[in-house]
Formats: sequence, C-alpha cells, structure tokens
Amino acid sequence: MKNGILLIGDHQKDIESRAKSSGLGFMVSDECDLPFEKTLILESGTRVPWDLLPSAWNFLNRWDMATPLWKYGKTARDIGTKEEREITRELTLDLRVLLYSHELLFVRKNKTGAAFLESWLGEIARGPEKRLAFLRALFLIKPKLCALPVSWLAEILKGSKQAVYRNPRIRRGGGVLVRVDIGNGRIVKCHPGDEERIRAFHEQAKTRKR
Repeated sequence: MKNGILLIGDHQKDIESRAKSSGLGFMVSDECDLPFEKTLILESGTRVPWDLLPSAWNFLNRWDMATPLWKYGKTARDIGTKEEREITRELTLDLRVLLYSHELLFVRKNKTGAAFLESWLGEIARGPEKRLAFLRALFLIKPKLCALPVSWLAEILKGSKQAVYRNPRIRRGGGVLVRVDIGNGRIVKCHPGDEERIRAFHEQAKTRKR
C-alpha cells in the first residue's frame, strides 16, 4: 500500500479503524520501520491530525521526512543529561536549536529515510533521550526534513476544545482551524465562522469574573 500508519507500542483500535476507512495501511510494531511507500510512524498515545494527512503525504513528494517541532520554548540544551548534551554538542556544535516531535514522524521509503531510522536507533543506544538522539541522526544523515509547526500536535489544540465543550452552541467537526485573539495575549483556535462566537463567549466569561 502506498500510504499508511505504523503504530509503535500498544494497539489502538480507533486508529486502525480510522486508517482503514481512510484507505490507509496500518501496522503495529515495537520497532521503527518503513512498511509503506510513505509511512506515518506514530507513537502510541499520540493523536493523529487526520485532516492534515493529505498535506503530509504531499510533503513527502519533495522531502524525505516531515515532523512537527516539539516546543518553541525548548532547545537541545534544556533536556537530557549533561553527558548526552555533550555528545550532541560534538555533532551540532551548538545546542541552541529547536527539537522535533518524533512521536508524529512522516518518512518516505527511500535510502535516506531508511538510513535515518537506522542512525536514530543507533544514537538512542548512545543516550536514552530520543529527541537528542533524533537531532544527532539528523546531523549525521542530513535528510531533507520538512519542519512542521507545533500546531500539528493535537495537544496544542486543547484550549480551543475546552472552549467548545463549555459552549455547546459552537459547532463541532473537522477542518482547518483558525487563530482567534481573545485578549491579554491569549490565542485559541476554532473552526472558520465561529470567531465571533468565541470572542463573545470569552467576553461573557470575563464579565462573570468581575
């Protein structure tokens, strides 16, 4: 099959069912592999951005890999042990670099993609912090990597979902979300067309607190 999901860890029937209904291949394994021409390597417990998958498959037409950035405020010097950071510094020369979310990793089945996975597993053996090992493998193999925004991770959307659950008048459903400024530097996301409802809801919440 051309595109598919390789789930690392515990089997999740909901993901298998959704993948098959979407015409995607699906496998469960304890090890990273490339069973499909374009594979989403997904760690168990990570939510799948189903609406964005078509974009990810398209990215792999030009890139060897695609994965979201982990956190904008965290760099390689903020995680792992001192020893592993030094191992990483030897390759990167600078630890002031952003890290990647290996939990949601799209890889094309080619020599570079396979070489990266092999190198990553080898680097994990040198140090247990997967994000630093991932970074070292990037510098060793130098794949063409498409860095996706943090918003591809479902956890980033919690604020928006909480607003939806508290206000049943806001419609639910899939689709691309838009950013809404609700004041005081706070940003939430909602479906297009719900922006004014979101703003009105938060204004009412502010009034109730006064």
